[in-house]
Amino acid sequence: MVGDLVMLTGCETTGYEDGTIGIIVKCERLGPLYTMYWVLLPDDVEVPMWDTEFEVISERRRPDNSS
Repeated sequence: MVGDLVMLTGCETTGYEDGTIGIIVKCERLGPLYTMYWVLLPDDVEVPMWDTEFEVISERRRPDNSS
């Protein structure tokens, strides 16, 4: 997930508007059931978010070296 482009949806805990674009910069496991995602937003702030607060709109793709 790190490097994925995301759009914020249903951000009730951060104060950011739905539709804001960001990039996931870090994932942090919080026990066996939860993961906190740190999202870099346009104001250069890394904000912790739950997976319910964003949608992935473009997954980071690694180059295909199988030629």
